[in-house]
Parts: sequence; structure tokens; C-alpha cells
Amino acid sequence: MNTGEGWDWNRALQLMPGRWTEVADELYSFSGELHRRGCREVYDLGCGVGRHTIFLARQGFTVSASDISPSAIEHTRAGLEQAGVDATLQQLDMRDWPFEDCCFDAVVAYNVVYHAMRGEVEAVLAGARRTLRPGGLLFITFKSTLDSEYGKGRELAPFTWAPLSGVEQDVAHYYVDEAEAKRLLKDFELLSMVHKQELPVSGESPRQRAHWIVRAARPE
Repeated sequence: MNTGEGWDWNRALQLMPGRWTEVADELYSFSGELHRRGCREVYDLGCGVGRHTIFLARQGFTVSASDISPSAIEHTRAGLEQAGVDATLQQLDMRDWPFEDCCFDAVVAYNVVYHAMRGEVEAVLAGARRTLRPGGLLFITFKSTLDSEYGKGRELAPFTWAPLSGVEQDVAHYYVDEAEAKRLLKDFELLSMVHKQELPVSGESPRQRAHWIVRAARPE
């Protein structure tokens, strides 16, 4: 797969600094669940500037992380060093899974897999299932069709749009409703699925963000 350059994270941090550096609220409870289950090996797919990679490493997990963007890897590496923790980092396209079967206890894919076409999202989920151990956990988010950006920009395919400007200009966004989210996860055991709508954060243009927050497991 083509790894490309991905986002310019220096620009993204300038435009919306808080959005990319704060740990998502849901990760705190997910971390607790991982500890209760005795999970150790965690993969942070599409790590961005490392907010969840660093958090999980601080929680004592053995963390692997990847991102398509070299600037993301640079920021994550610097953040790990500053925090005094370690993780294994690789620059990878999210569709690439150069890992052995059943090597992770959990995969975290926060606000990443929907930056693709439908078939590519399916390929990412197949990679996650293959590399999770039986009973391993998947924490993933999908972009909801109730997001205010749905139907805006350049239409690439059904339910798939690319913004015409901003940090995500020309980046595919695949939007799903509840039925499609469940279809995508048909090879997993669905543990929970919450529809989350967010108000704009400071400095952003007015919009209504909407995601599906999902916890699933590879069947035993």
C-alpha cells in the first residue's frame, strides 16, 4: 500500500491544538477494562500526535503504534520521551498490517478508519480481527451520517465525501448509520455502541460532530 505523507500535524496542531492532544474520555474506562481482563499488548492505529499511545504506555501496557504521517511519528516519539515511557512506532498506511496473527490483546482505532473508502474500511477491520487474539478487544469510532459535514464537499462514492478545504481537504470520510456500523463489525462480537454528538471546540468553525463509539471483541 502507498504510505504517502498523511496529515501535516504541525499545521493541524496550530489550527486545533486541544482536539489532538487531549485523551478521549472513553479511553479512561477502556483502559480500566483492559486491566481487568489482563490485557498487555495494545496497538494504537493511526496514533496522530500520540495522545492515546502515551496514555496507554503510562498505564503500563506494551504499546505499538502507527500513523501514515511522518510528522505524527515525530510528535509521538517526542511525547513518549518527554513522558518517560516507551512504545514501538512505525510509519504505516492503516490498511497495512505487517503483524503476526493473534499478536494483540486490544486495538484502538480512534477517529481514523473512516478516512477511507468503504472497501478500505472493511480491509482495516479484517486486519484488526486477524491480529487480535481470541477474545481481544477493539475500540473503534465511525463517522455518523448525522454529522453536520455529511453530504458536503466532493462526493467520492455513496456515503463518502471529501472536504474542499481545511486540514482534512481531499481526505475521504466514510459516514455510516447504525445498521452499516453493525454490518462492518459482523465478524466481531459487539459489546457496546454509543452515538456521540459534540459541540464545536474553541477555535473551530461551527459544526455538529457525530460519531459511533464502539467496543467489540474477536470471538473466542
